[in-house]
Amino acid sequence: MSDLFVGRQPILNRYKETLGYELLYRAMLTDTSASFKDGNSATSLVFLNTLFEMGLNALVGPQLAFINFTRDFLLKDDLIQLLTSIRPENFDPKKVVLEIMEDITLDVELFQALNRFKDRNFLIALDDVVCIEQIAPVLGSGLIDIIKIDLMAVDRNILPGLVTAIKRYDIRLLAEKVETAADFLTCLGLGFDFFQGYFFYKPETIKDKKKKMDVSRINLMRSLAAIMDPRTSFNVLDPIISQDVGLSYKLLRLVNSGYYSLMDPVKSIQQAISLIGLQQLRGWMMLLMMTTVDDKPHELTAIALQRAKMCELLGKAQGEKQPESYFLIGLLSVLDAMMDISMAQVIESLSLTRELSDALVHRKGKLGLVLSSVIGADDGNWDGVAGLGLSPEVWQNTYFESVKWSNVIMNEVHAA
Repeated sequence: MSDLFVGRQPILNRYKETLGYELLYRAMLTDTSASFKDGNSATSLVFLNTLFEMGLNALVGPQLAFINFTRDFLLKDDLIQLLTSIRPENFDPKKVVLEIMEDITLDVELFQALNRFKDRNFLIALDDVVCIEQIAPVLGSGLIDIIKIDLMAVDRNILPGLVTAIKRYDIRLLAEKVETAADFLTCLGLGFDFFQGYFFYKPETIKDKKKKMDVSRINLMRSLAAIMDPRTSFNVLDPIISQDVGLSYKLLRLVNSGYYSLMDPVKSIQQAISLIGLQQLRGWMMLLMMTTVDDKPHELTAIALQRAKMCELLGKAQGEKQPESYFLIGLLSVLDAMMDISMAQVIESLSLTRELSDALVHRKGKLGLVLSSVIGADDGNWDGVAGLGLSPEVWQNTYFESVKWSNVIMNEVHAA
């Protein structure tokens, strides 16, 4: 395993469904700069790491993989030969979007290289576009499939005109750095096709302060509060489970999934508790109840699962004998976005320990440090990893394992 950190950022379509992921990467060097003399080594490493050690499908599933490329790397003929020689089940060119970074010169030599990739079914995107002059040479070339517009860098006054100009061509538009629900709605109205940013990670602000949380969310928070209360016994949880046949079925399906590798199928919730414990059951109940919030993207649940598993694995790697709290902290970390309330309000509604509360709201303590590192990874910010005292190899194995595990569990949840 190379000393390389890999993360991914989701890209959603107009219906908040996951279209793909941008793969982010950084090499861990012996010094603290964590940079290369050029970008070629980083690009090579991320491909080798992703394609040969894990496989692209395991990292992005059926979705697209957006990957940044340098000019020199794109001009290498042996790159195409390498990529097209990989078995289709491990690497499908139709699922790869080559991102041309904003500092790359768009000249004849590059066009020739891009045509070779295009002939082999790769998709091509221009990254960080802020004005029409920047991309004029390629607009009518037929080479470009997607143009990514940096919402934070572009002048909002010229944004409508820029979108209109690009829309004259058969090119899809992707808005980058969409930070709020208002940004999403603005870009949606302008005609953007895809969206990347933190808008769906955050609670949507209710402008009317008199407006309260809808009934379904209130009931959900009450159920979650009962589940999380350490004083709550199975006798209290049993009615919550039994009154919802679908919940009971899904819980048993998850317990009987390959995750636990049980010899005999579990047929009752009481039997499940005896095998996996009440704390684990609480985690699964919370997950399944989160999936009932139907106006939120499924990616939010997937993120919660991935964070939960990664926090748990990092807790184990640090020698924690009871990593259940680490799993829980990852799962809870998206509840503010799920419920459209602040994390402080989430904490008020749930009976959590001081350690969990401090970690979620203030990122304090061991739990808070781990959670900050896990959240930072998907933004390409690995500075917090050093504070955990783990090697890049342990971190990378942990990341890959959490992605694979969350994919399996999400499939189980949706199949139930």
